[in-house]
Amino acid sequence: MRFALVLVLLLGTAFGLMIPAGPRRAPAAAPPTLARSGSASPTVTAPPIDHPTETVLDRSPGGHFVAIAEVNGMPLHFVVDTGADTVALSEADARQANVNFDPSQYEVIGKGAGGDLRGQEVYIDTIVLDGKRANNVHAVVIEGADISLLGHTYLRQLQSVSIEGDQMRLR
Repeated sequence: MRFALVLVLLLGTAFGLMIPAGPRRAPAAAPPTLARSGSASPTVTAPPIDHPTETVLDRSPGGHFVAIAEVNGMPLHFVVDTGADTVALSEADARQANVNFDPSQYEVIGKGAGGDLRGQEVYIDTIVLDGKRANNVHAVVIEGADISLLGHTYLRQLQSVSIEGDQMRLR
């Protein structure tokens, strides 16, 4: 019964999440910051340098593609969902990644197979998957979600997403 509920929530979220993605924002590079060491002159600390590599995901026994991506520096498990308009976080994952949300501010944000989906729109500072970084990513925190979805507000910033047989490639 729990599996069926999770499956309905997952499928409902994947097919029913109808939140406009809004204007596409190009990732902004963080400006260098000054850090003072023991000397009189400041040293410049550059933003992190990413070395993007291709991600190859094998289809799970349940038929999904699962990846671990860093959200604000914290590793989180995602179902990579090419049918989801936006990144969707469970409340537990949002807390773990220090994404600010307030359940008292929840509202209906979409419709799923089980009815209305309640949650809150948020912005994620950074998502990094195998060096493929996106900044200021529009997302939602979904009430009662058991799993997070890596949707198009992240995926469209990649060079390509392809599925062949039981493998997904993210470049």
